[in-house]
Amino acid sequence: MTVFSIIIVLINFYSIKQIQALSCFKCMTTDFENDFCTDPFNPIDNRLEYECQATIHGKNGLFPARFCVKISGIVVDTGPNLNRSLIHKSLYLRTCITENIMDSTRSLDSTGHFRLKNFAGIDGEVKMQGTITLCTMDGCNRARLFHRDVFLILSLFCFLIVYQKINH
Repeated sequence: MTVFSIIIVLINFYSIKQIQALSCFKCMTTDFENDFCTDPFNPIDNRLEYECQATIHGKNGLFPARFCVKISGIVVDTGPNLNRSLIHKSLYLRTCITENIMDSTRSLDSTGHFRLKNFAGIDGEVKMQGTITLCTMDGCNRARLFHRDVFLILSLFCFLIVYQKINH
């Protein structure tokens, strides 16, 4: 087998993707006086959930997340089951989801009026004015794939050095 064929086999083997979920920060405004989920965001005060999993509408169980989401805004109205004292309060929610809730906009962020119904710990309905942002990298600010690519390049480089020493 030639060096070229070995490299091709290694690249193909290495590029097989594993099913992995994203790692996403998970927090929600629960204390309006001392909100750790608000911006500016401090990751030290919040939990990064590795291999984050979420539900899929109509299915039982948890599934690997495809998106991290940040929802921020002002509550403009609540459903009948929620405390109306939430109106005019700033609400922040960071979590993971399996489905693109922004399909209709073809964008990963949207600003305006929106409604959250039974979403990530909110029992009932909240109408908000604010921003929804999706991302597809770990923690919405770093990605694991970069490290995989560096490892591949270094592995191939070491292999070529060893191969050169053996053949010369």
